[in-house]
This record gives sequence, structure tokens and C-alpha cells, in this order.
Amino acid sequence: MSNEYWDYIVVGAGSAGCVLAERLSANPKVRVLLLEAGDWDRDPWIGVPKGVAKLVTNRQRIFAYQVTQPRVAGEKPQEVWIRGKGIGGSSSINGMIWSRGEAADYDDWEAIGCAGWNAESMTAALNALEDHGLGPAPTRGVGGPVAIAPKIFDYPLARKMVAAGVELGLAEVVDLNSRSGGRVGYYCHNISMGRRVSSAAAFLARARQRPNVRVIVKAPVERILFENRKAIGVEARINRATRRFSCAGEIVISAGAIESPLLLQRSGVGPAAHLKSVGVSPVIDAPDVGRRMREHLALAMPHRLNADVGINRSFYGIGAAAAMARYLLFKDGVMATGPFEVGAFASIADSDGRTDAQFYLGGYAFALSDDNHPVPLNRIDREPGLSIYAQLLRLTSEGRIAISGPALDAAPIIEPNWLATPEDRAAAIASVRFMRRYMKQPALAPLIKEELLPGPAIEDDDAILDAFRRLSTCGLHATGSCRMGADRAAVVDPHLRVNGVAGVRVADCSVMPAPVTGNTNAPAMALGLRAAEIIARDRSAVSAAS
Repeated sequence: MSNEYWDYIVVGAGSAGCVLAERLSANPKVRVLLLEAGDWDRDPWIGVPKGVAKLVTNRQRIFAYQVTQPRVAGEKPQEVWIRGKGIGGSSSINGMIWSRGEAADYDDWEAIGCAGWNAESMTAALNALEDHGLGPAPTRGVGGPVAIAPKIFDYPLARKMVAAGVELGLAEVVDLNSRSGGRVGYYCHNISMGRRVSSAAAFLARARQRPNVRVIVKAPVERILFENRKAIGVEARINRATRRFSCAGEIVISAGAIESPLLLQRSGVGPAAHLKSVGVSPVIDAPDVGRRMREHLALAMPHRLNADVGINRSFYGIGAAAAMARYLLFKDGVMATGPFEVGAFASIADSDGRTDAQFYLGGYAFALSDDNHPVPLNRIDREPGLSIYAQLLRLTSEGRIAISGPALDAAPIIEPNWLATPEDRAAAIASVRFMRRYMKQPALAPLIKEELLPGPAIEDDDAILDAFRRLSTCGLHATGSCRMGADRAAVVDPHLRVNGVAGVRVADCSVMPAPVTGNTNAPAMALGLRAAEIIARDRSAVSAAS
């Protein structure tokens, strides 16, 4: 064991981990070690908002996980999930959409046993993060470390996409985070002066200036070390060798909804029967570690246009050169924003009228692969196009993540269990019908030449469901795999402490007991902020009692 002792070891420098490291180290009396599996965030494409297309295919910047469960029984699994790798985690490679979730999401958390996790506390945390370009409001903060930009790039087709949403009955809003229910408008992004504001840029840069912080990259954590069920350190793989780090206080896992349960299981915290079957000695039997996972599921519907009003040509030849020149000179234009300018939220299948679907709209069509699948965020069609992308937000099917062996590089078992319930299947069908109604509104219908996927021949419910099952993609927003709760089966309690052991907490999307209505980057950062407050408060309480 290392002769250096740390008060806190944070595992994972992602959306929540960077916040945690900065906030915990604000106390000069504690020493914080941050271990990150990937490298530094020095790739120049990280800063360029449209650089996301380069990042999501770069194996230096992503983890790529082969899903082990096929979409269709009997077929070979083909689905791959990606997550950010390196400083900033997924906040360094994602689409930068700043979506806060809806108030009811967080009140749901408290209602199911997560005391203190409610709309009031999460709104306060989100507001504390923000320096919003639209100014202060009940759902906006100013003066925080994360710059939030409203509408960055506007063009005629984008305005028509918003107008079509209004014609469909959605309320037009300046800030999509300002209300719940059906709404349409331009997405806000965590972008400042044409550059991505990742969790690392907003928080870790400040933390690294402090003498009580150390950050080690290329240091994936193999396991947590326990002594009488008390965490005493971690083992990390550095330069092909195993190195131990001692912890006098607490280990906080912020490795994300895939890696956090895998680390716990490799460390002996998980379903005991499964751990034994793959060669890991259980420390405790925790059956829900890796279970109860829920994800968003999304389907892109690309369209060809009969007029050159999209922005596809901005990504090829002279158009691409002009767009990059404008970006380099002025930090604006098509390269200065994320993949999608326009967004919408709606209730399409929820019996209670809750928002259950999110839509992304962009003035280009994704190219199709050889097997007639869209290639989102990677390859743009050369012809004028438009894409609408439905994301199912309130899926009830629960999946599983598990280790296949004790080694760090053993491929995980990932079983999403997509569309396993009647409610989820109904939502999938409803989303396709909703998108088709959207495209038939007067503002857009005259421009549409053809629907590329799933294609106009796919009409009845069974055909739509089959197409959705085959063509949809993971939303990259997994939650629940280390579920928070007050019940005995919960992995962590409302203070984020892992039940059954001492000295370990989890603070990332894996603890969210139910999905949020939208993208998860902002809620993950807010969760990291709240986690740091809870940890500091618990430390003060222990000190006062001793």
C-alpha cells in the first residue's frame, strides 16, 4: 500500500467527478486524489462544438462497450454503447445540450425514499452551476462556473422546424428548461464564446491549482480494497502495473452508470452468486448492484428535402472550408454549436400526461450505412436534408450490467432489455407517429421530398415496432445501476453511501433512482455538487461529535 494517505479518492473525472474533486478540495485541510482511466483533455476537437463528430469515433476519447443482448432474439448482438474517456468524461465528447430535467423528476426521487433529493434541492444545485446567457430566473442561474448559451446558430430551416412544432400544438419557448409539458424552441448549450464548457473546464482547471489535489490520468481503478468491510484504498493499473493508494477517509466512485457497478462488483460488492460464478470473492451480497438500470432509447428519422435549404453542404468541400474559416475567425456559425439546434418535448403515450419524449431536430440528414442504418453524429448525407430524432424518456424496462470476470479488461455483460413492457412498446410506436405528424405540418411539409427511415412503407404498428427495435440507438443516458433509496435493496442511501460497507460512496448517474426528462449531463453535474455538500456536511458532523 502507498505510504501516501488521501482523505478522499475520487474515481472518475467525468461530469460529476470533476465537480466533486473541485468542491471537496475547497477545504484546504483535506487531500483529494482524482483517478481517471483516460488521458488529459488536450484533443483540439474537444473545444470545437461540432467536433463531437470526430470525438465519438476516436477510441482514445471513448469507451466502446459491446452490448451482449441482441435486439432480436436469436440474432447476433450488434449494439455498441459509448461513453467519454478521459478528463471531463462524457462532458468532453457529448452534444452539449443543457437539459435540466423537470421538477417532477426530482420530486419523484424523494417520493420513492430519497430524502432531500427533490425539485427544490436540485434546482438550487443547477442554478449554482450556471452562468446563463438569458439572465436569472427561477430555472436559471448566473455567476456559476458553467456558461450556458441560448440560441447560437439560426437559419431559415431551423425557424421552420420551430414553427412546425407550434402548428402541432407545442408551446414556443425561449428556454426549453423554463417549463414542463409540450414545448418547442432552440436548445441551450454549455458553450462559451464558441467553445465547449466541459465539467473539466468549469471545475477541474480550478482544482488543479490547489496543492491538496492530485490528478492521475491513465489510471483505471481495478478494485477497492476492504478490511472488515471498511474501504482502505484502491488498486489502479498504471503503466501496466498495479499500484495501491491508501485512503484515510472515503472513496467516491464517479465512474458512470456502466463502470461504477462494474468496479463495485470487481471489489466484491454485488450479487454474491454471480460474483462467485465469475471468480470474485464477495465482500457483501448486494443483488441490485448493476440491476435496475434504465436508459433512454432514440430513433432518428432522416428526410431528403426538395429544396437546398438545409445545412448538409456546410460539412463538405467548399462549404466545410467556409464554415471552419468562419469558426476560426469569429467563433460562430454552424461549427460553433452542437449537433442539434432545435428541440421539443411532448407527452405522446404517458397516461398521466407527463413529458415522456424529447425530440432533436437538425437541418441535415445523417448518411446511411451499408445495412441501411443511420450513422448519427458521424457521417452527414451530401444531399439537402432534415433529421428529427425521438428519444423515449420514461421507459419502464429495466436492464442489467455485470462483470464477466475479475479482470479489469474483462468485457462486461450488458443487457438493456429494451422494449420489454407494453408501455415501452406503445411509446415507441407513438413516437414514430408523432414525428410523422410533425413533418406534415404546413411549415415543413412542402419541403419534404421523402422519409429515408424507417420509410413510408412502414405503416402498421407491428412494422413500426420492428423498425424501432432494429434502428433505434441508446440514448447514452443510463441511470439506476447503483440505485439510491431508503429500502434494503438500494445500493446507496440518500447520503450516497454504499449500503453494507463503510467508506464508499457513489456519485454519478448510476444512483439516480428514476430517469430524468432530458439529457443527463446537467443533472450529473448538479448531483456532483450536492454530493460534495453532503460529504462535507457529514464530515463536519463527525468532527463535531468526536
